[in-house]
Amino acid sequence: MTILGKGEGIFKLNDSDKTVGSYLIKEDIAQLLAIEISDLSSVKFETINGFDVIDEIKLMKLWYDNKIPNAIPPAKTSLDELILKSLIKIAYPNSTVFTQEKIGRYSMDFKISVNGITKYIEFDGPHHFSITRYGPPKKHPFEKKKTVEDKTGIEVINWPYWIQRCTSNIKAIFENDKNGLGALWSTNVHFGDFVFEDSANIIKDMCLRFGAWGLTGACDFYEENSKNRVKPEHPIIEKIKLGKENRGRLIPKGSSELELWIPEKIRR
Repeated sequence: MTILGKGEGIFKLNDSDKTVGSYLIKEDIAQLLAIEISDLSSVKFETINGFDVIDEIKLMKLWYDNKIPNAIPPAKTSLDELILKSLIKIAYPNSTVFTQEKIGRYSMDFKISVNGITKYIEFDGPHHFSITRYGPPKKHPFEKKKTVEDKTGIEVINWPYWIQRCTSNIKAIFENDKNGLGALWSTNVHFGDFVFEDSANIIKDMCLRFGAWGLTGACDFYEENSKNRVKPEHPIIEKIKLGKENRGRLIPKGSSELELWIPEKIRR
């Protein structure tokens, strides 16, 4: 099983709270990869809603194959990490950002300082929670967090793949009165696929740290245009409606509360 399905929706770096999707805009790509627009001349973009865009999976392949001249080397970073780094600078222009900082045997994705407050951010993809082509998860998602916090005294924020890539979530890390957002639109790894017996608590605790857990739980993560966003509905919703997929894939171990995991559209 591949981790990501067919690309859906357009993401805009400078409107990240409102736009959710897999397609990246040409101008944003140039900013992310620290290149000129002319360096993208060989990339085959498609035009959607007036924007020249490309699915992030296709972009990553070109990038990893060194087919984008002058781009940041992909060896020690990922596209998600580049997006997060850009969002940090949009949210807090005067922030200090370090990447891949070594703490003992661990390497932390980000060390961020904002107004004298420092946090570590660790991006957690689907393979941290479920069996993928990389095999089963190597450790509990909070193990690294606890070890690094005990060693440094600095809070570690787990940024799981269902937490939206947006400035609201960056601000939620540093400002207690900010609420973040969750979003799923193309992943093939769902909460019911997670291997940990306490998966429901893991998901909820990670969401709570971003202020992204409300009375409807994770339901709006899957829904179309939820919370006033331009967001695709996740394809699994239609598959469940048609009886082609089991809605149990949305319910993690450790919970049976349908109202927290199953969107109302497919609850009955």
